[in-house]
Amino acid sequence: MTDSIPSPAGDDLPATDSASLDRLRRFGGGKLLREMIELYVATAPERIAAARAGVEGGSANAVEMALHSLKSSSAQLGALRMQRLCEKGELIAREGSLETIDGLVALIGEEFTRVQVWLEGARNSENA
Repeated sequence: MTDSIPSPAGDDLPATDSASLDRLRRFGGGKLLREMIELYVATAPERIAAARAGVEGGSANAVEMALHSLKSSSAQLGALRMQRLCEKGELIAREGSLETIDGLVALIGEEFTRVQVWLEGARNSENA
């Protein structure tokens, strides 16, 4: 179902970017990085749920807002595939169309599972 979803620039980017985590570590140390990862892991499921609720309720605006927020935090932590998926969903919702977005929100949920494992590994290496 995602065939008709517009593809933003940068689809050739890797799924994750450890350099983003390195920048955060340099900026605020391991403590900041750990806190940001913990916050992301705690709030991303809420944003995904808000996007799903928006789809189910027919509210393109709610979907757009949830995915915009998730897109930004994903980018900050280097979850590039997650960022791109959220960007696609945000663009579709901004146009007011929810026809193709349900499958995309499911993909975002699946990608979050992978991102969570990656980020928790990075957080755990900070604790070591």
